[in-house]
Amino acid sequence: MEPRTTSAPPTKPGDGSLPLVSIGMPTYNGERTIRGSIECLLQQTLANFELIISDNASTDGTWEIIEEYARKDARIIGIRQPKNIGANGNYSAVFRKARAPYFKWASSNDWCAPAFLEQCVARLEAHRDAVLVAPRTRLFSDSLDSFTEYERDFAFDQASPVERFVAVGRSLALNNVLNGVARTEALARTRLIEHYVGADVVLVAHLALLGKIELLDQPMFYRRMDRQTATRLMSAEAVHRHHYPAKTRRALFPAWRRTGGWLHAVFASGLSPADTLGALSWVLRSTYWAAPALGRDVLDTLAHTFRR
Repeated sequence: MEPRTTSAPPTKPGDGSLPLVSIGMPTYNGERTIRGSIECLLQQTLANFELIISDNASTDGTWEIIEEYARKDARIIGIRQPKNIGANGNYSAVFRKARAPYFKWASSNDWCAPAFLEQCVARLEAHRDAVLVAPRTRLFSDSLDSFTEYERDFAFDQASPVERFVAVGRSLALNNVLNGVARTEALARTRLIEHYVGADVVLVAHLALLGKIELLDQPMFYRRMDRQTATRLMSAEAVHRHHYPAKTRRALFPAWRRTGGWLHAVFASGLSPADTLGALSWVLRSTYWAAPALGRDVLDTLAHTFRR
């Protein structure tokens, strides 16, 4: 069954031309927070964008809210997945519908300041060697007025692609940078967000091999942190359901898949032989330290096989 799509008829000035930015908003049961996340995007000072919202077969009123906004604003395209394809699959799904030269992922739980798009795009257009630009982050739970400054946002703008790659692997904690604005052509060279925990970090590391990742000093991204929306606050069981809503072979060998993602990023980036060896050396060292997780994958798969 194909996903269901809804959007308003094109009635706005400039319709018929491609937008400057595609915003992809994956959502699942986002009824509680999605209105605020949509409204902050509609108030952006850079208005030449399309907003692609993919409802991952929600069981609450999320789809009705998406339809409501799509009827009112021709920039909004609503997609309803016929079944839950997992959080990572839904993130990749919205990118595949993008038409603009710049792309931003936007959670249905978070909030962006009005100048977010304008300032990120301006930096990308001024710095052709950058593939991704993001602002600083503030964390909140209930109210935007009660926030905490997040101190571990980093730029990955070293001259060497290997240094950028290793820095991502070593220092990226909350992956706020993925909520910035990226060059669509760079994202198209990656595997996007594959079906394993940590695939978002692998994606950022791949982008770091393709170009610089810059950080705007202004705090313009507000990230919601509560047990319903932040995976690092969820139980292990809830995180598993977040990634694998149904029983699937994709849930097997997650650590091995993650290692494969790191290796693919290295070999798919068109690096020089010296840089390839440098990046590969770091991946192999990391794989050595991940040996216990790789071993658990084998045991978990054997247990899964014998339970069938």
